[in-house]
Amino acid sequence: MSKEKRELKIKDKRHWVDKEEGDENATEPDVERLPTYVDNLKKQVEAGEGKLKEYIAAYKKKMAENDEFRARLQKDVDGRVEGRIAEFARAIMPTLDHLEMAKDAARKSKDVDKLMEGIDMIQSEFMRIFDGFGMKEVDCLGKEFDPAVAEAVHMADMNDKEKDGKVIEIVQPGYLLNEKLVRPAKVIVGRFKEEK
Repeated sequence: MSKEKRELKIKDKRHWVDKEEGDENATEPDVERLPTYVDNLKKQVEAGEGKLKEYIAAYKKKMAENDEFRARLQKDVDGRVEGRIAEFARAIMPTLDHLEMAKDAARKSKDVDKLMEGIDMIQSEFMRIFDGFGMKEVDCLGKEFDPAVAEAVHMADMNDKEKDGKVIEIVQPGYLLNEKLVRPAKVIVGRFKEEK
């Protein structure tokens, strides 16, 4: 074996390496040609983008349908509320007419007992109308004070231990509409205090 020095030659097979400047016979690299794996990924991305656009369009369509449904529902609720208000107004109008007649009668007559009788009738008519619409007076007289339905406007000292913390007087009645508080009752609450 001879000890000759061999030169190692490497040939670079990349397509742009052999192309010299001004070499017009050299072929242009195929930029659009992608390896199969990358091409598959590109197709998957395009398919995913297509699906995403479909989902976005479907979402927008559903949101528009929901908005239309909400608008129809709100219109229906508003119509029902207006109907109930009109029904309440029609129910209360005769009572207001009776109140006007009572005022006229009070101006003409000096009979206080008849006037009080007329006012009592009007009050009971109002309560009948309220009851028909599900409104009831808060029943708290003589019961334990409940801040959920009543508001204490005064504490009265009592020497009776039984009345401690209980409603002893209603200053202004409170009302419930279908078991929901419309207005709390204003009450006076008893407070036990021993006499010295």
